Amino acid sequence: MKALSVHLTDVCNSKCNFCIVDSPHMSADTIVRARVSRFLRENAGQGYEAVNLHGGEATIRKDFLEILDEIKELGYPTVYLQTNGRKLALMKFAEEVVARNVTLFIVSMHGATAQTQDRISLARGSFDQAVKGIRNIKLLGQKVRTNSVVSKDNYTEMPDIVDLCVTHGADHINISALHTSGTALRNFWDVTPRYDEIQPYVLEAVDRAVARNTTVTLEGFPYCSVPGYERYMIDWETNQFKMLYRTFVLDDYEHYMDAFTRVKDARCRGCAHNAKCGGVYKEYAELVGWDEFQPVVTVPDGEQTCA
Repeated sequence: MKALSVHLTDVCNSKCNFCIVDSPHMSADTIVRARVSRFLRENAGQGYEAVNLHGGEATIRKDFLEILDEIKELGYPTVYLQTNGRKLALMKFAEEVVARNVTLFIVSMHGATAQTQDRISLARGSFDQAVKGIRNIKLLGQKVRTNSVVSKDNYTEMPDIVDLCVTHGADHINISALHTSGTALRNFWDVTPRYDEIQPYVLEAVDRAVARNTTVTLEGFPYCSVPGYERYMIDWETNQFKMLYRTFVLDDYEHYMDAFTRVKDARCRGCAHNAKCGGVYKEYAELVGWDEFQPVVTVPDGEQTCA
């Protein structure tokens, strides 16, 4: 899929303790509507299959519906919306968004209970609103992909988060490794778990989704941290995003991530997955180190094992 990706706002109605764009510490928005409109106009008619909108929380922009109208008028086939789902708890608002050609809703679900999710988001009621938002979108006949970021606060709940999301109609479950940037870097030791600690819970979560015939993907994990489950990693070769992030245009988002946010150790050169794996988030490597990562080698019978 070839898509545009637009960072619509720096601010959010939640204050997640691992926010990659550091929304909890943004005192004002840096996003100018004219820059967004120019980016959309410049790329219209260039074969992009969708426009992916995100933030912060895109839905809290006062001109959010107007931006959706603009995208539709420019002829883009569809819109994907990354959201915490809170405003979608209002059916009238959900209906207005769906009417403006949003067909995929990527909803953040970071807890299996209100206690966990509201603690992470520092927003009381955010869990209940997200669940209701998912229900509303499914009632309106649209697709929901949930995204769950694995942190110290929730990693033991990952299998239960999957069960919750599937029960409420999620079509696709995505589980993301914590990107140690923004607010997550400020709170590094409070929010960042080790990969070897979270591994059994992440793999069980994948198994739960598979058992319930639900599409599941993993994002941002070093391949050696999910042994035997590498096939669930998102294939970025077939999902290409050109992104407007604040004032910067990233022609290939995943290439940028590999080049500037993740690193590899010398041992990675001997790994069977070196060509596809993006490595480890650089802040994690600097602060935690490499002791838990071992290259995967292919043995003569074709099976793979850690060195």
